[in-house]
Amino acid sequence: MGRQDPSSPRYVAISPDDGSTIDLRNPALAALLSWLVPGLGQLYQGRTTKGSLFMASLLTALVVGLWLGGGRVVYASWRPGETRLAFLGQAGIGAVAVPAVLQSMRLSGPARQPYFASPWFAPPLRPGQFVSAAYAERVLSREPGLEANAFAERPPFKQCAIDQLSVWHERLGRGFDIGTLYTVLAGMLNLLVVYDAWAGPLREASDAKGKTLDRADTAKDAGSGTPPAAKT
Repeated sequence: MGRQDPSSPRYVAISPDDGSTIDLRNPALAALLSWLVPGLGQLYQGRTTKGSLFMASLLTALVVGLWLGGGRVVYASWRPGETRLAFLGQAGIGAVAVPAVLQSMRLSGPARQPYFASPWFAPPLRPGQFVSAAYAERVLSREPGLEANAFAERPPFKQCAIDQLSVWHERLGRGFDIGTLYTVLAGMLNLLVVYDAWAGPLREASDAKGKTLDRADTAKDAGSGTPPAAKT
């Protein structure tokens, strides 16, 4: 990365452990990175131990949840009576929230199929829903036990005759609910990780919420041996 302008403000937080300063670099960018991938913002800030811990633990919970739920538990749906409230928690991790939103919009749009006709992160089909022929074939190939009459011919589309969510529940059993729980917890816990990337470690209420150091002053103080003065 290129060198930063010495005159630009430097955002730091005070460590609650030893009182040292933590360079937050660009807090907004760090928060965005940690929302996309847990811990990535902390790695960007040079906080490798904490970033690696966040990344390993939350991504493990997310992957285990997806595995338990057969890759079906993360999806976005705002259809009346079928609102996926669990997605509000899962959306704490952008790596799954973004494709879920895009797949939902694509499936309900003119194409009538998710991107690449892939069922990953796509919402379940409901009876009477129109889909492309390619996506209907993909669903039939990936859902064991479905008959060809699960889709009726409605050229140029096919019309779904099943409740796919019920099929998922029947096939996955408790794995669907447990997988949903794992992914929701991972997403909600990641909101704390995002906050940590944006504002630094949580501290007592009596501590300062954050400080801004002028890079020029920091360099000057470093040369004189005087500790840099914090500016709010």
